[in-house]
Amino acid sequence: MELKHYEFNAHGVELGQFYESSAVVGDGSARPEPTRDPDLYYEASTVPGSHLPHAWVGDNVRKVAMMDLAPYHRFTVITGIAGEAWEDAARTVSEELGVPVEAVVIGPGREVTDLYYDWSRRREVEESGALLVRPDKHVAWRARTLPEDPVGALRSALTAVLSRGSGEQDQGVA
Repeated sequence: MELKHYEFNAHGVELGQFYESSAVVGDGSARPEPTRDPDLYYEASTVPGSHLPHAWVGDNVRKVAMMDLAPYHRFTVITGIAGEAWEDAARTVSEELGVPVEAVVIGPGREVTDLYYDWSRRREVEESGALLVRPDKHVAWRARTLPEDPVGALRSALTAVLSRGSGEQDQGVA
């Protein structure tokens, strides 16, 4: 039984992977100090470079894991109801850069709601903030609140993650 317990908790090693690379845009925050052995236990965080934390979201008919909102074939912007402007920003930046990016708004009256308020406790950004999640389900960048220019902020973050320059050609302008 002890071995099984170790095996189950050792899953934290896999989920606890943290990336520091050019494919992650830091926001100046540090990873939270672990409260338990980080080799054995996963501690959720949205600090860029972290694995997207788990939470149950959905609606009154179905329950969906956060991981399922960020599929392996695209970048995903996750925001709250006060961050609806991220939807247009994701669409615009996706078209400009020719990279699939979709926004998911979590909140009342939307297709996805925070069923048990687990997501609001784990997101570490304001309701208007956003997470840019890479196709491998790691947080590439985050905005704690909605900036004045969400398109510019998202464009800047995604071009950095993709290691593209900021020239006109890279931004989809002929």
